[in-house]
Amino acid sequence: MNLHSCLNFLVASSVMAKSAVHTASVGWQRPTTDRFQVRGGKPRLRQPSSPRCSATAPAAAVAGRSSLLSAAVEKLFNFPPVYAAAVAQARNKITQRGAKLGIDFNAEVAKLRAAADWGQELQATQDPGLQLPAYYQSSFHAYQQGNLCWEAAWEANMVSQFVHATVMDPERKHMDPEGDAMLRSNYSTKLKQLMHEACMNTDVRHAVDLGCSTGLSTLELHRSFPEAQITAVDLSPYFITVAKHDQRHRQLEAGNTEPIHFRHAAAEATNLPDSSQNLVSACLLFHELPQSAAQNIVREAFRILKPGGVLSIMEMNPASPSFKVVLGNPIAYAAFKSTEPWLLEYMALDLGGLAQSVGFVHVAETSSTPCHKTFVACKSA
Repeated sequence: MNLHSCLNFLVASSVMAKSAVHTASVGWQRPTTDRFQVRGGKPRLRQPSSPRCSATAPAAAVAGRSSLLSAAVEKLFNFPPVYAAAVAQARNKITQRGAKLGIDFNAEVAKLRAAADWGQELQATQDPGLQLPAYYQSSFHAYQQGNLCWEAAWEANMVSQFVHATVMDPERKHMDPEGDAMLRSNYSTKLKQLMHEACMNTDVRHAVDLGCSTGLSTLELHRSFPEAQITAVDLSPYFITVAKHDQRHRQLEAGNTEPIHFRHAAAEATNLPDSSQNLVSACLLFHELPQSAAQNIVREAFRILKPGGVLSIMEMNPASPSFKVVLGNPIAYAAFKSTEPWLLEYMALDLGGLAQSVGFVHVAETSSTPCHKTFVACKSA
């Protein structure tokens, strides 16, 4: 899902100098289909290992940093006055980055705040019977109430644009207002590439966007598969309310109806029929999940996919040079982890092994930006 938090700007600022040096020496490797092997001139899928979901697995991934120093910095960030100061500094950086992109962040948030009777729209959208899992009720992304507040929903689209403005530059220096759009369109490109290389069905008529937030990922899914009927679900009624509000305005301006249906629902329990979907997509969702939820979501994707259907995931890539820079800097790592409570569990998760363990038969992944990857798995036809 999401989307990255305000505090990630603190991460970016604390590692900028080190990142520039590191990426200059390592460079971003040209995107490759990492899980494909070529034999006899034809690509063949390399089978992933069995599921690796141990909570101790991140130890190897972060071996380059001092555990004692990192632990001390993490405790410092957990001290409320320090955390509050860091959040305030990060929000200032958001405002500054918005100004550089020609956007008045505070003014745009105020405009959206005044654009509707949000309480009434929330009441019309929210499923009062939906039981929120415990993992979703903790603090996320520097919001005390996590994704369960208006501020997170009103700010989500702009924060995505600001955070991803540098995403295509390995050194994270050049800002492009289209960075977020390029991140998402690259995902679509790589998804179709992997589907084609594995001879998966690309005729998508029914698709699901899991953890859709305010709909940015859903709109890209619609752009990429315009013939598909899309169901977009999210646990946050605030995000879904903003998504439906924006959709109504788009439809009024365009004079047509989008084939997109936003629903307040859980990704691990969509209530969609068995074997009903051609594609299940999740963008920036899995790093926000404990492993138990990730496993349940992959199982749910398998249940609702038709035979030959595809699960696709776009996520941060812990193996990328940019990610390793953050892991190697205790201050940056602690700042990042303080806004992502399930980060270590995501780093320990073997998506390929998990997908295969629930019944998917083809697994492949490739780089889609200097710090993101695209993953696909196919349900046997």
